[in-house]
Amino acid sequence: MPILTRIFGLLLVTLILLMSLASLSAQESSGDASASAEDSGQSNQSASAPQTLAPSRKVVPKPVQQSSPVDSSYQVAAPSVTLPTPPLPEATPLPSPSASPEAQSQSTPVPTPAPKFNPPSAESLDLPSAMPAGNPQFAPASVGMPSMRLDDQATSAPGVLSGIFDWARKLRFQAALRGGYDNNVNSANGTNAIGSTFANLNGGVNYKFGSPRLDVNMDLTGGVTEYANSAISQSSKIQETVGLGAAIQYRYAPKVVLTFNTSTSYQMQPNIALAGTANNSNNSFYYSSSSFAVAYQWSHLFTTVSRFNYTASYYPQSKIQNFTEPGFSQSFRYLLHPTTTAVVDYSTFLYRYPDLAAQNSWGQTLSAGFDHIFNPKWFWNFRLGAQSQSSQASSLSISPYLDNTLSWQFGRVSNINWNSNLSTQPAAGQGIGYTTAFRSGLIYSQGIFAKLKLNTALYYLLTNYKDVPNGPNGQTITYNVTNYQGNLDLTYDLNRIIQLALGYQYLSSVSPSVQSYAYNREISYFQIRGSF
Repeated sequence: MPILTRIFGLLLVTLILLMSLASLSAQESSGDASASAEDSGQSNQSASAPQTLAPSRKVVPKPVQQSSPVDSSYQVAAPSVTLPTPPLPEATPLPSPSASPEAQSQSTPVPTPAPKFNPPSAESLDLPSAMPAGNPQFAPASVGMPSMRLDDQATSAPGVLSGIFDWARKLRFQAALRGGYDNNVNSANGTNAIGSTFANLNGGVNYKFGSPRLDVNMDLTGGVTEYANSAISQSSKIQETVGLGAAIQYRYAPKVVLTFNTSTSYQMQPNIALAGTANNSNNSFYYSSSSFAVAYQWSHLFTTVSRFNYTASYYPQSKIQNFTEPGFSQSFRYLLHPTTTAVVDYSTFLYRYPDLAAQNSWGQTLSAGFDHIFNPKWFWNFRLGAQSQSSQASSLSISPYLDNTLSWQFGRVSNINWNSNLSTQPAAGQGIGYTTAFRSGLIYSQGIFAKLKLNTALYYLLTNYKDVPNGPNGQTITYNVTNYQGNLDLTYDLNRIIQLALGYQYLSSVSPSVQSYAYNREISYFQIRGSF
């Protein structure tokens, strides 16, 4: 029995092996048949398709039988492994031949045009030549000289004379009557201060004209003030002011812009915003500043601005305070971003005193910074560098240089302007060639209601007088003079022509070492102004 069992098991194993071999033979036969069919199809396709280069394969051909439609000698066994093939990208459809040219042009993106070349203006750089004649916003309020600028006019209606002269459509007039009290008319120290009521009449005319390539803006302003106190000397009892300003821009070529700015005034009071005049004696003087600039765009990213400037003051009654300041500056500008320009500035200038030639001094400034535009109504100009100064009476000195201007109009009737500067300035009448001064001014205007507006201004000036020879007992001394000024007024528009204003101004000078410079001054006023 065990022998039969073993024989039966061997037969069963043998039967299973034979069935497996038969199954494998059937699978190989079907695989060869399918390969032959595929090669036959490929051969038929190659006979009708254009010739293409196939991968190189070393095959030994066999004799070809003419009766066989397919050359089986080129048949190759299918690979044992099939690699996955990634899907092809979808084909981009070609435009329809029937599409109109207009439709095709609309689908083609149009490149953004290059921005127009607009170099920085003298006003945005806070240059003296672009300031209103005499900087009236920082002059004593009792003198009442207005600031006439076309942008200040709230109305865009034609000028009052446009019905008579066509050229007068852009002509604007302004007249104001101001009255109030000034407690220190001559900015003297406390023991010599004289207060008085005053009446002031001031006005101006503005005219702007031009063409697509030419822009001209001109101002003529003036005022007269009478003080009632009989203790005031006759020469100071009636004081006059007059100013002339002009700004001209001409686009000579798409890449060349010429500009000319000038501001000239006659005044009878010190003005804290005019370099070299804040601490001078109370005498009448002329002050003028002009600049001519050529801006050239070398490429879309690089531009240069060359500027010639000339500033002068003239005191008819005290000629030792006279000075002139010719100068030249070169600016290199590179566009880092559509709204940010990197700037390198170089300037050279000469402080000249016609009656004191030994005090003449020559200076140079090298600075770097940027001009950034946050939006069309908000920009920031910043420079930081070093300044050298030399004269016959002193050795070469090097000091830091800073210039900063920030202007932001954040509402229809709300804006803020902040400027600061650290540099040298003429030391008119002090027996030295120059002084170092830090000045900073902040002007803020805020609309309260539709017709009510608040205007404020703060100004700070620190002047360092070094090695002045006219000290006590003929000694050489060094001292500082600090000037403060604050303006505050409320304006109310009765209509588009008449405006009422109520204002207050505080001026102060502090100098512990030289008491003659120290004073405090307060001015209160009410004004009616008409613009037409």
